[in-house]
Amino acid sequence: MDVKCLIYGIEIPNSDWEKTPTSVKELVEKMGQHIKQSEKELADLETKQQELLEKINRTSNNSSSPPSTDPPSAEKPVKKNKSGKKRGGQPGHKGHSRFLYEPSYCEEVLNHHPEICNCCGEKLSGEDGNPYRHQVVEIPPIKPIVIEHRLHKLICDHCGESTRAALPLLF
Repeated sequence: MDVKCLIYGIEIPNSDWEKTPTSVKELVEKMGQHIKQSEKELADLETKQQELLEKINRTSNNSSSPPSTDPPSAEKPVKKNKSGKKRGGQPGHKGHSRFLYEPSYCEEVLNHHPEICNCCGEKLSGEDGNPYRHQVVEIPPIKPIVIEHRLHKLICDHCGESTRAALPLLF
């Protein structure tokens, strides 16, 4: 029975391979090595080509690059039509606000009144019946400590403009 020899994917009967001259055997082996090297180089080039294609096709839409780096052939972004609605919450939308603690729960309540009018600079006096409440909460291990700042809004007797007190720096 004739054993077959596998040379670079081609089956050659062992008897034929033994009859082959040495120079031809060397040529076949060198050609096989050359084919393997060429296949490796081709795979490397295909990988490099794929990377270059991805780089060429990169735009600000499909990467983190800025629009100024887009090629001239890149599609321009589609501008959205304005809906006609104003910015912010729309009528009927349930608002989201932070929970305020009851004033009795607060450790300290500080009232802040504006001293001068932002418009004309005149001295302000009076009292605001419904001041803006801002609470600062510190959470120690046992019970939260709540400090409430009440920012009063007063109307100027001279120019009629309203001025709200500013929140003091809390640091």
